[in-house]
Amino acid sequence: MRQHGLKAALMLFVLLASTSGCMGLIAARESMEHLRDPAYESLNEKKITISHEFTLLSDYADEFSNRSTFVVDEQTTEILVYFRAKFDLSDSTEAIPGLGDLILDNTSHYVRATLTDSNGATQWEEDVSDSASPPEEILLPTPSFPQGEWELEVKARGGGWSDVVTRNDQFLIIVTVISTCIQYPLVEDCS
Repeated sequence: MRQHGLKAALMLFVLLASTSGCMGLIAARESMEHLRDPAYESLNEKKITISHEFTLLSDYADEFSNRSTFVVDEQTTEILVYFRAKFDLSDSTEAIPGLGDLILDNTSHYVRATLTDSNGATQWEEDVSDSASPPEEILLPTPSFPQGEWELEVKARGGGWSDVVTRNDQFLIIVTVISTCIQYPLVEDCS
């Protein structure tokens, strides 16, 4: 009878030893994993913003230029392009003496923007010399986007003037790249 008690104590000791330390951590982690909410699909947005305001008449002499790049991968589901251009000064040339001779057409004030995919194909473009605010453009994969580095190139010219009223030419372009990702509970970053 005494041997049965010794065997039971030995078994209890082995069992307790195996559930502590490294082996015990594995069992505890697995039980905690079952308590956590499951991972779910989420959307991740990355915005590329280019904006500029021309504040001086001398700005007409220099062209604004910007080139931005971003990466499109297999998780990219949608690309949104918002565009707005206001030519307050160029549209009000009669208010400033002599300015009408300087402001002529699409060569003196403009915004020219082009979004090119990784294959070199133009996916979106605007070329305006009048105030414009077209609806947001939505680019969808057909059936998928070309993967790799995309480029947003902007060239613009305009001017600004301040007397009693401030008149500045300006533009704003926002490209929003929407991708899906797996969101794990209690983890802030999407992967």
